Amino acid sequence: MKINDVKALDYRTDGDLLTIPFADTSVEAVLALDAAVLTVKTDAGDTVEVLAGYALKTATVAAADPTSVTAVYTRAVDGTAAALDTISDRLVQAEQENKLLKAQVSAATDQQSFYEDCIAEMAQIVYA
Repeated sequence: MKINDVKALDYRTDGDLLTIPFADTSVEAVLALDAAVLTVKTDAGDTVEVLAGYALKTATVAAADPTSVTAVYTRAVDGTAAALDTISDRLVQAEQENKLLKAQVSAATDQQSFYEDCIAEMAQIVYA
């Protein structure tokens, strides 16, 4: 999975805290992430969840592996966090609906192409 295009092994929330163990990255890349909106995606690029309203609290680099960075985020204190959660949920739903609509359009296009091929074949038979 990836979070804001950085490889993550997992993520978990505990109250106001969000912990993300990142892999194959640098502490600089983790520090540069926009913690206000963290988008969790599968390796295939599908959005799983959007986490909003966080700020970086700590970033810890593993001594044995400098490409392993664990970040701990905390919820922003202002009242925008709940609003951002609602917007995030709606964004994930919209992306899922968009994916479904794209599949339906693709299926309709394929069917139309099939009909066009059938009509062309029938026209060849009639005029042959």
